[in-house]
Amino acid sequence: MTNSNRELLIAYLDAYNRADWPQLSKYVGAAYVHHSGDQIRDLDGFISGSNWFHSAFPDVHVEVQDMITEGDRVAVRFTLSGTHNTAVFGEVPTGRTVTLDGTTIFRFDDGVIAEDWEMMDEGQLRRQLGL
Repeated sequence: MTNSNRELLIAYLDAYNRADWPQLSKYVGAAYVHHSGDQIRDLDGFISGSNWFHSAFPDVHVEVQDMITEGDRVAVRFTLSGTHNTAVFGEVPTGRTVTLDGTTIFRFDDGVIAEDWEMMDEGQLRRQLGL
């Protein structure tokens, strides 16, 4: 991974943390594909899901724990935290700060993020919400 790709990924995550979707959009390619579990989304679908998550946890913050590179791929292990202010699974909002561990593998092409594969521990989130 080049230094510019590393800097791009850090800027991308910063834009995500701020819910700055126009800025985040500058770091992904036109044919961007987001894989999350059994769901495949384009950039608009990813932003829609991110808006939903940011509304439930308005102070959401992604903190990188590890970043590993190999060729055009970058694996990021992260901790996501935020205050539970809106129902996620139909539960009553708790007002508690919750954390969620995850990993995303990013593929870069021509200086932008072309594709990513995200895995988060939804069970961890459900347990913290008392579900």
